[in-house]
Amino acid sequence: MSILKHERIQVPLKQRVARVIKLKDLSSTLRRVTLQGEDFQGFGFHPLAPEAHVKLFFPNASDDVLRMPEVLDDGNADWQGAAEGRFSAFRDYTIRSFDADLLTVDIDFVLHDVGVGGPWAKQAKVGDLLGIFGPRSVRLPPLDALKYVFFVDETSLPALARWLEILPESANIDAWIEVHSVSSEISLPAHVGANLHWLHRNNEQENHPYGRLLLDALDNLPSGWACEKTWVWSATEAHAIVQLRRKLMNIDVLNKDHLDLVAYWKQF
Repeated sequence: MSILKHERIQVPLKQRVARVIKLKDLSSTLRRVTLQGEDFQGFGFHPLAPEAHVKLFFPNASDDVLRMPEVLDDGNADWQGAAEGRFSAFRDYTIRSFDADLLTVDIDFVLHDVGVGGPWAKQAKVGDLLGIFGPRSVRLPPLDALKYVFFVDETSLPALARWLEILPESANIDAWIEVHSVSSEISLPAHVGANLHWLHRNNEQENHPYGRLLLDALDNLPSGWACEKTWVWSATEAHAIVQLRRKLMNIDVLNKDHLDLVAYWKQF
């Protein structure tokens, strides 16, 4: 059985602080925040790692102070006390882009009223500070698959955009993208071999749980859509990932080493 190879590269961990210099709404539900800072010197961004992410630390509401773990002599972070609230609230976010000359990083936030990152992004302003940890490691995916099949939602649009930028023109790509509505669609990098299928929840989450449209899309794929050299990547809600994995594992022709399924968030 042919196996597509991917590689993981370790990156030295560093504590960074950066300032918001620009805000841009990409859609009704996605906002790009551009961060800049001298701490981005030597930033571990790899142009061929679409899923590379950082931990963003958000200032405490009570005193507007950033509290992050120290980096130990062995290169690891000292997370002691995290369970007791020793550090500022933090979440993982995909690196959309990095400019080594301007020392800027773009991060795209889904706007919502619960959690940490979404509410922060809704009220963010130029001059605000964020703490950054990472990336700790980056994974370089295979660029020689015969077919790429993606199942994503709003949270994984930045990584999907990176995929479309790095895959060769010869790549055959099908991406199913579940978002809130037409107003949640964004402009994605053009790729001659990409077919993008937008799926809209349209405020029907109560009847259609997050990820339901992605599961339906998988169920309705024509026979013969997969082969041994098909690479499947999905990043969406945790319960949907469990069901996607179960369905994909039952497709005999798929090489199970070619399934890259990641829970980006969890609906409670």
